[in-house]
Amino acid sequence: MDEADVVRRVDQLLDLDPERVAVVLVDFQRDFCEPPGVESGQAGTDANARTALRANEFAAQAARLGVRVIYSQQVLDVDRLTERQRRWEADSTLCLAGSAGAELFVPPVSGAQVVVKHRFDIWQSQQFLDVLADWDIDGLVIGGVELQCCVLHAVLGAEERGFHYVVPQDLVSGIDRCETTSNRAVRDYFRFAHPSPESCSVLLAGWRQRSTTGS
Repeated sequence: MDEADVVRRVDQLLDLDPERVAVVLVDFQRDFCEPPGVESGQAGTDANARTALRANEFAAQAARLGVRVIYSQQVLDVDRLTERQRRWEADSTLCLAGSAGAELFVPPVSGAQVVVKHRFDIWQSQQFLDVLADWDIDGLVIGGVELQCCVLHAVLGAEERGFHYVVPQDLVSGIDRCETTSNRAVRDYFRFAHPSPESCSVLLAGWRQRSTTGS
């Protein structure tokens, strides 16, 4: 997606009433962001931790400008998975229901909603769909971890369902060992095919300008 298209898509989102826009922060949880972090063989959560803190500060500033905020938590409860899904999660300890690792790494901003999902795709969470409907959301700012699965599902789901959406590069991350492989591939894919500005600052500047001018 060229720069002009990204600017156009950002402007379309900014033209919405801020209360119809949600910052969606996907799975900024302790197992993804806090040492010892993700499961054996996938160690390295420094980038995720930095991104979580940056994204949460962005969400706090956006909320003060009238934007909504939603956090998701991936919670592993095998009883809620299909038989096919269970075979891939049988030995997993990541974000187990009731575990400290499933808790959010960052404190939710005031007025935010926290929704639970049971695997990668946030669009399979009825809680998430209900919040979008209750708030009459039409625009999404997507941030979170992990780039190669949960963030990718969130972005593709937003596109498929026709939402206005953007995915700022500085609000998404993945485990450190994948930074030169799958993380980079997904970042490049977002740049090529989705509205993915390099910085979320363009959104804050746009909302502030509109709040000042009333336009």
